[in-house]
Amino acid sequence: MNRRLVIPSVILLLSFAVRVWTAVAPVAPVRQPLAEFPRQLGNWQMLENETIDEDTLSILKADDTMQRVYRNSDGQYASVFVAYYRAQQAGENMHSPKNCLPGSGWSPVANDYVELNTGPEGRPVRVNRYIVEKSGERDLVLYWYQEQGRVIASEYWGKLYMIWDTIRSGRRDGAIVRIIVPMRDKNDNRALETALDLVRASTPVLPRFLPN
Repeated sequence: MNRRLVIPSVILLLSFAVRVWTAVAPVAPVRQPLAEFPRQLGNWQMLENETIDEDTLSILKADDTMQRVYRNSDGQYASVFVAYYRAQQAGENMHSPKNCLPGSGWSPVANDYVELNTGPEGRPVRVNRYIVEKSGERDLVLYWYQEQGRVIASEYWGKLYMIWDTIRSGRRDGAIVRIIVPMRDKNDNRALETALDLVRASTPVLPRFLPN
């Protein structure tokens, strides 16, 4: 195929897929509400169930949300946030931490990926690692998009998967999962292991709330 025709052809195909996506009534999978998410995750115990303010909820436009603080047996703290969408709409994105954290006064310091050995059959998957700073304090953020058992770092790949799943199964549900761990200093390598420990503890129960 002529290379000049590739991009227009892809755009045409995606445009058709988006029209199909928005026209089909979404299939709603059976799931547990996030309010029933375990208070105990391995050696992590829920310390606080935080309330998300109405302004934030109006921006998120999610169907179900959860924001909690957990503490482990070593006295380390971590914040867990999940926003679930029963049916995403074309042209809309789940609210990325790259938008909301700078909007809250946090400045980005580093942004890359980290691999987790929590994928199907133990295969590694990538999630976003984001370090932010505010008033001399730093936080380590791990976040990803979860769609029908897939752990996805890129919101753009998430959208492509969503279009494919809508055509294939009629589903367009998905979620964003975010874990934040305070860093003791600028070279706090332990913060990553702390966040990964909570990820490993929470991953097995997530499919009850974010269906595969």
